[in-house]
Amino acid sequence: MKKLILVSLLFIAVIAPGCAQKQQVAPEPRCLSGVDKENAMSAAEKTLVRMNFVIDKLDPNLDVMTTKPLAGAQFWDSAGGYNSALASIHSIQRTVELGFTSGQGQICITPKVKIERLSIPERQIDSAGRGYILFTDSKDTMQSLSLSEEQEQKMDWIDFGRDYQLEKIILDRIEKQIQKDAKKGRKR
Repeated sequence: MKKLILVSLLFIAVIAPGCAQKQQVAPEPRCLSGVDKENAMSAAEKTLVRMNFVIDKLDPNLDVMTTKPLAGAQFWDSAGGYNSALASIHSIQRTVELGFTSGQGQICITPKVKIERLSIPERQIDSAGRGYILFTDSKDTMQSLSLSEEQEQKMDWIDFGRDYQLEKIILDRIEKQIQKDAKKGRKR
């Protein structure tokens, strides 16, 4: 019994805090030498498209690239435990914005991934006989959701902060794509 208590306390003290969301910090802009803005933006576009984002705005004059919102991934392809849990219990979407600055012989890429959560107001039940409207005609193979007109008007995407982990992943993948494109250019 003492061993069980000791193991439980050890779990609570050491392992459980690791399950909580860690205080995350935005990644530093990724500065790369020997790359021009055009090649960096091309590599960024390829990277985001491979990650299933749809490019909404690509403006070399403003040095910015943004995507359309992408519905949140499920637990099997989310980055990290917190993001997996978030995607599994909420309807979320992410939008990527990349900024490009050049100077001193290098280009710096600054990512910003915004997370938004769908907020749908609850239905108001004003009598016991109307409790059935809490449920929809979902089937085993397909879920459906029916909203009242009032719910549709009040439905909104709420800012849920930034996804720093995905920002770092995007920067890493863009850098790899730039290196891959550079190798292809040298082979020609």
